[in-house]
Amino acid sequence: MRVKSWLKNLFVLTPIVFSLELFETEKFIRALILTVSFCLISSAIYVFNDIKDIDKDRNHSVKKNRPLAAGRISLNCAWIMIAVLTAGGLLLAFAVNLTALCLILSYILINILYSGWLKKQAVVDCFCIAAGFVLRVLVGGTVVEGGVSDWMFLTVISFSLFMAFGKRRGELLTHSERDTRAVLDSYEIPFLNGSVFMCAGLTMVFYSLWCLSQGDHLVYTVPVIMFIVIRYLTIVFSGLSDGDPTTVILSDKTILFACGVCGLILLAILYAPLML
Repeated sequence: MRVKSWLKNLFVLTPIVFSLELFETEKFIRALILTVSFCLISSAIYVFNDIKDIDKDRNHSVKKNRPLAAGRISLNCAWIMIAVLTAGGLLLAFAVNLTALCLILSYILINILYSGWLKKQAVVDCFCIAAGFVLRVLVGGTVVEGGVSDWMFLTVISFSLFMAFGKRRGELLTHSERDTRAVLDSYEIPFLNGSVFMCAGLTMVFYSLWCLSQGDHLVYTVPVIMFIVIRYLTIVFSGLSDGDPTTVILSDKTILFACGVCGLILLAILYAPLML
């Protein structure tokens, strides 16, 4: 189920934080329900991917230890897990609102297409990954007034592509996925370098413009975000990591600390005036 990857589902809470509705109990509970829904659905997708890649995973130095590849869980049990997790996730989304349910169904469809075909198409695979993050934010936007702003959308998609291309670069450089990820044969390091830097630059530009449009002194968080982006680049370009964002964040204390500081600054800037 890859519980550590649930960290990605915190993107669902982004809209309610920036809409200044975090302390509206009903909306916060609905946002939490949708976050849990995404945790269940994403876990189902991971199990589905493990079923699809079980033969390749058995030949991988690390992935061979996954429950399915190692034989600790049977295929029948895995399919039951998928059914239960998917049903639970969809029921939770439906309990919140129909729009969230439709967006999560879109997420499922994209991931099924990704597992079967799209993950083999260079660039398309990275946009599929980015779409997953965008859909998380859009789902979170269904419970707040005003939904997701244009600047938030652009920031999230550029940041997601930055991480996706960074991960592909790390995988290609460390050869950690050569045997199980065929799309890497379609990538070259110079192309990925350019894509990573382009998306990193766009992320900073869009985030800066988003902060300026908010007018709540959020611009003071830009240096912290810049530090996080550069630190991530340092790790990916060191050749010692495959660039997986979750692994990098959880294993690098500097990035983890910077994310915590950034979160506290954001909350202070956004919500301190409301408490005065």
